Amino acid sequence: MLRCTIKAVYKTNRGIYGYRRIAAFLRFILDTEVGDRLVWEIMNEMSLKSRMVRKSYKKPTTTTDTPQKTNLMKNLDNLSGVLTTDITYIQLMNRDWVYLATVYDPEKRRVVSYGLSSETTKAFTTSVVVKALKANSKPKMIHSDMGSQYTSSLFEGTLQSAGIDHSYSRKGHPYDNARIESFHSPIRRELIYHEEYRTIDDVRASVEWYVNWYKIQRLNGFKLPRPMFDLLNLSYRH
Repeated sequence: MLRCTIKAVYKTNRGIYGYRRIAAFLRFILDTEVGDRLVWEIMNEMSLKSRMVRKSYKKPTTTTDTPQKTNLMKNLDNLSGVLTTDITYIQLMNRDWVYLATVYDPEKRRVVSYGLSSETTKAFTTSVVVKALKANSKPKMIHSDMGSQYTSSLFEGTLQSAGIDHSYSRKGHPYDNARIESFHSPIRRELIYHEEYRTIDDVRASVEWYVNWYKIQRLNGFKLPRPMFDLLNLSYRH
């Protein structure tokens, strides 16, 4: 039973979970003190290994001559009503680029909206924010870096028209926008770096799966998601 359950959790999550996460999950759903070591031994016997980061690549860079603007998120403890946005880069097999723009809620740790494009333009990045505003109650603030897309008149005007404050990372300080890395970092490590994408449609299908998985099933800080019980045909136990 334990071997089958471990294999089911592993396969359902496409091999992303390692033995520690699977052990944490099993301790809860089986209401037993199954140890990390035992899960590791069983996974080792079945040759089940967590995905490892296989590759990375040098991404293109953008610059802006816009003077530095205020970082309103600095030292902000209450993230209620705050959204962050950024772009991450995905390389196809032919070395062309696909751009993933995301709007992320750091308080609820969820993706509010995202979009994919073969070009990183002001219209593209703005459209992802507009989608977020339609899907979510209006935030009081959106934080971004100082990239040219986010300092464009189109992007700035969209936020101003909606009555939303714009907070900016400092130039040369990518960690100022670290909140959104709660999503962009794992999607790169757990998905993107392991795939071989031929087309943007391949990327779209892959990212759509991950966004749904991140929302419903991923163990964020070992917080256990209830929907996994139905997938594993196991009863929920308190």
